[in-house]
Amino acid sequence: MTTQAPGAHATTHATPASPASSSPAHQRAPFVPNPHPRHGASTIIGFIVAAALVFGGFYMMGMAFSVPGAEFLLFAGGIVVDAIGLWVAFGLIPYLADRRRD
Repeated sequence: MTTQAPGAHATTHATPASPASSSPAHQRAPFVPNPHPRHGASTIIGFIVAAALVFGGFYMMGMAFSVPGAEFLLFAGGIVVDAIGLWVAFGLIPYLADRRRD
């Protein structure tokens, strides 16, 4: 037999439910349309082109040290191609997508 202080209640050690499952606000009903619009084909193609530019720039920078006499030109060209690819992905495509929504 255990003794408890007056006014103390026995507590149960049940594990609390995860916050995502206990709140109905976090649950989505099946087959409810997504409020965010889908990306168009031009956006997807643009990101593929941007990825090709970025990885192509990395390849150019890597190849720069194996081509004698053109090290600086290949490395600088790789940096420029990387910059263009990142600008397309994070500058041009979001700008055009915002213009299209307006």
